[in-house]
Amino acid sequence: MGSSAGLLRTGTYLGALMAAAANATFFKTGASTTGLHHLSFFLLITSSLLLIITLLDRSLRRIGQPS
Repeated sequence: MGSSAGLLRTGTYLGALMAAAANATFFKTGASTTGLHHLSFFLLITSSLLLIITLLDRSLRRIGQPS
């Protein structure tokens, strides 16, 4: 239980750091429509990569099956 809580907290911190870095990168001079479009494109690519990695992970097929 303790290690899963630690991993959850670590993931939360890493996500917050990445979100702050993305906001700083795409909204350098303030919020704009162009920056929002670039941020959404970045998020689309990032989420697509994470989906592909998850779908290609063969170890997930063993979850829930008897050993």
